[in-house]
Amino acid sequence: MEKKEFSKYNTLSLKGIAIIMMMFHHCFRTQKLFANYKVSFYPLNQDLVVDVSFFFKICVSIFVFITGYGLALSLKKLNSEYKWSKKELSDWVKKRLIKLLSGYCIIVILSWIICQIINGRVQTVYFKKNIIYGIVQMMLDFIGISNIVGTASFNSAWWYMSIAIAYVFSVPLFIKLFKKYGYFLVMAFVFFVPRIIGWNYVNSSYISFLPMLLLGIIFGENNLMVKVANLKINKNKYVSKALKFVIETGLFIILYIVCMKLPKDKFWEIRYAVIPIFMMCYFYEFIIDIPIIKHILEFLGKHSMNIFLIHEFLRSYYLSDFIYSFGNFVKIGIMLLLMSIGISIIIELVKKIIKYEKITNKMIESVGCRDNRIKEY
Repeated sequence: MEKKEFSKYNTLSLKGIAIIMMMFHHCFRTQKLFANYKVSFYPLNQDLVVDVSFFFKICVSIFVFITGYGLALSLKKLNSEYKWSKKELSDWVKKRLIKLLSGYCIIVILSWIICQIINGRVQTVYFKKNIIYGIVQMMLDFIGISNIVGTASFNSAWWYMSIAIAYVFSVPLFIKLFKKYGYFLVMAFVFFVPRIIGWNYVNSSYISFLPMLLLGIIFGENNLMVKVANLKINKNKYVSKALKFVIETGLFIILYIVCMKLPKDKFWEIRYAVIPIFMMCYFYEFIIDIPIIKHILEFLGKHSMNIFLIHEFLRSYYLSDFIYSFGNFVKIGIMLLLMSIGISIIIELVKKIIKYEKITNKMIESVGCRDNRIKEY
């Protein structure tokens, strides 16, 4: 069956895959994480699970791709020629930032309250020097830029918010650069400049995942996800699909091996862009439309932001003994996911009770946006 579009529901499914990867990446990417626990890796072995979990860092690439793809389409809907007035672009940036931060800020507030009650974590994290500096750190963390400015963060996983905010500002700029200089020159610039100026690779940074953001823009502008999925290598569509599945599955395995052989501080464009983009095309074409799996992944995708923001409190700060007590690595990963989903559902209920969406739309209206509704691409 030919693909018709790369829809919002497809992106939810890919987010669902990414959030599963994240659970195992944060539980097993190094032996240090579970060194104090007795963990069974049956029916696999420990080294393989650790390697695969480390590889699952590409979950960030999936989220970045969807960001670039969605923002590019959103801007295209604003103006198909990408010609925006200052007012239009300003309104667009405001809406995207409020939409991004609205899901984040409420969890920050709830986390502060709950964690302070449990063990005084707010004081421990922010107020190591003095009250004024502590309040400043809290505010910077609240607006998601602690990773950029180098101040304390309440949760180690929240580093991603800083680059997500930076990418909102970056997408319009790179679209303009693409239109003026072309895809190849801009991508070459992004590849060579960090190396020319000696900008060393930093794990989990803006530069690490920028190539994936740009690929998201390119795929969004040209509908490449659908075109790749519908590409035929044989006149018979069924034979073509079977051949593509066999070939791409083999390439999937080869690319995993290549990724694990690459030095992590070299050619990060291959590790975090080229390889993940192929795998996303593979998931889109062969995995995410499988009955039952499709609905599970979409459900996880809807809760993916909440899960991302809260799961490290469970795994790293408060319930690590309980989570790792489940013994088998699959059970551990699933338990972390289920507990995070449960909390996410409660958070969504709280949002409904306090009419959080209305509050958010009021905020958008208050900053002068012409259209106060929050829209998905």
